[in-house]
Amino acid sequence: MAYTRTNWKDHVVQRPKTFTKVENSDGSVTLKDAPGEVLQQGTPQSATNFNHAEEGLEASAIAFDMQSTIDQALLRDALNRVEKLEAKVNALS
Repeated sequence: MAYTRTNWKDHVVQRPKTFTKVENSDGSVTLKDAPGEVLQQGTPQSATNFNHAEEGLEASAIAFDMQSTIDQALLRDALNRVEKLEAKVNALS
């Protein structure tokens, strides 16, 4: 099955990294997000999205390992065939 790409989008707001200060009754301060208007809703950073990416990477790694194993087997076979042919050529000389 082909990997379905996630088109990631940045979360863009009017005032990034902007907060309002709220004084608490115990004398501490809480900073509350005050980003202003959302200009572009970003792609959620969730376990579902990250695991989807991980699964795609894993599938690619498995496919690469399989292809590498096949390539090694083909090379080993080719080298064995060349060795046998060289032995036959040497026997003729």
